[in-house]
Amino acid sequence: MRRIKESRTGWTTIMALALLPLSGFAMDVFIPSLPDMAVQLHASPAAIQLTLSLFIVSYGISQLIVGGLIDTYGRYIPSLAAMLVFSASSFIIAWSTDLQMIYAMRIVQGFTVAVIAISKRAYFMDLYTGEALKKYTSLFSVIWAIAPIVAPFLGGFFQTTWGWSSNFIFLGYFGLAFFIIEAAI
Repeated sequence: MRRIKESRTGWTTIMALALLPLSGFAMDVFIPSLPDMAVQLHASPAAIQLTLSLFIVSYGISQLIVGGLIDTYGRYIPSLAAMLVFSASSFIIAWSTDLQMIYAMRIVQGFTVAVIAISKRAYFMDLYTGEALKKYTSLFSVIWAIAPIVAPFLGGFFQTTWGWSSNFIFLGYFGLAFFIIEAAI
């Protein structure tokens, strides 16, 4: 099990806070692209909207499993692996034209985001107590609420500038950047 050095607590806390809104970003960043995805993939709007439902359902169900997983294997390795798999699944979606593959990767994203989110929330419960824990847990709601507000604007920019796949390329690089940073800390 990996122990956090006292000198790195600040960096790991910033990383954990930065990853909390990932579920909202992964869900909402491509909403402005839904009509274009339907056209580009020759699918109905309902078939494209199913990608949202699959993500939400897999994210929700996975949370029931993830707690035991991270209690057994620790927080660091599962979270790090989930970031890498999330990044890979985002790139696969971006370059895929097969709707079934996109569905499968959205389910994978739901699971990996659950691992990341639960690991990062548990990080605060493991490391902080008392007033410090109250301070950070009160920040959770504010930070988590930012993603559903910012993500559609960012997704709209990506959509109008580079097309629907750019939203998933962004998510892929986002996950990869955090994987590299967290592995280096």
